[in-house]
Amino acid sequence: MKETRTTALPVVLEHLRPLKWNEQVQRGDFVADGRQGFELWEGPSGFRADSFVRQTYRLLVRPPAETKEAS
Repeated sequence: MKETRTTALPVVLEHLRPLKWNEQVQRGDFVADGRQGFELWEGPSGFRADSFVRQTYRLLVRPPAETKEAS
């Protein structure tokens, strides 16, 4: 039996943002895999997102939670 190895990761679209056309793709970005999933990009970095055939995404950066001040 032949094993198929999948590199699709269980990433939620709400945690990703699409890269703009002029942003540089880097390792750790995600690429739509065509099956409503995402693959971690581990290839070369430094090229523009618009040169890639599939949409590329990056994890959203969330600001740290604000602490409540005692009044």
